[in-house]
Amino acid sequence: MDDVTSHILHSSDSSIAGLGLTFKRYRPLATSVSKHSGATRVALVFAHCVGTHKETWMPVIEYLYQLQSSASCSVIIDEAWSMDSPNHGEAAAINEKALLERPQGITAYDWAKGVQTLLKSGLVSSDRVVSVGHSAGACVQVLSTISNSSEVLPYSSMILVEPTLMTKKILAEGFDQLSELTRIMDAVKKRRDIWESREIALVWFSKRLPWKRWDTRILDAFIQYGLRDLPTATYPDRTTGVTLSCTREQETVGYIYHQDGVDANERLKDICPRIPVHCVFGAEIDLVADETHRGVYEGRRMASITRIPNAGHLVTQEAPFKVAQHIWKALNHDYADEGKFKL
Repeated sequence: MDDVTSHILHSSDSSIAGLGLTFKRYRPLATSVSKHSGATRVALVFAHCVGTHKETWMPVIEYLYQLQSSASCSVIIDEAWSMDSPNHGEAAAINEKALLERPQGITAYDWAKGVQTLLKSGLVSSDRVVSVGHSAGACVQVLSTISNSSEVLPYSSMILVEPTLMTKKILAEGFDQLSELTRIMDAVKKRRDIWESREIALVWFSKRLPWKRWDTRILDAFIQYGLRDLPTATYPDRTTGVTLSCTREQETVGYIYHQDGVDANERLKDICPRIPVHCVFGAEIDLVADETHRGVYEGRRMASITRIPNAGHLVTQEAPFKVAQHIWKALNHDYADEGKFKL
């Protein structure tokens, strides 16, 4: 990539008014695009999972551009956008004082309003926009369509990676994942969150789950962007070292809005008949139950359903190149032969 730019936007929506919305735009080498002048051109918009940051997608995006440069393409990614949840990554630093007044954290609906802000900004170059979301980010991407009718969606296709959408039945009856989420929340509350340096933090994370399973490029990005220098609004008296960009308190409340997942699943049934929707799962069932997976796609028209071996719910972190391959495959399925997805 020869063009990476940062953008900060603001929304007038009351739910996120006053919060800075942080994005990065990645564009490929001009030479890799110019040789495919007749190709269908698309833009990608990415949303990450809880506890990470927008740069988590950077290795995936770079792999996509490598695939694009080495192939004879009839579809071209003009640009890729990745957004921080307003309480994660770079956004957490920009919004740190405002977040102290938001113990309720950021809901998927709040974050979705941020995605809508980008889509309405005029900054996205293509009229074919592909939405990509991982875990809670998949809920966010689906909910970012709520203000549109199902006939006039802001996306031309969607790729949901390990989506944490759920059915009304699963939420009403209770399910194993709720106890798993309780365990995760308890662990987050107690997690170490100060290290003497990034180097020491890297050693600490690389010896512990889930981080020790991550691709090294993803873990390096987390050390760079998922941590921030002290002092912070949370630790104003700590003058040296690093801490989590997304505080333990803000990450913990990111796991409590189960209704957002139900609402997103209900909305998805209106989207599937209109545009191609692809699901990518890790083949290992760890944090998200198979019943929850099946509740996303059973009885619906899905463009594809893929399971990546030797990876679990954090498949983006564990197997970024394989995720990129499946995104590339989905793009070629949908756009290499325009009109292939007949309504």
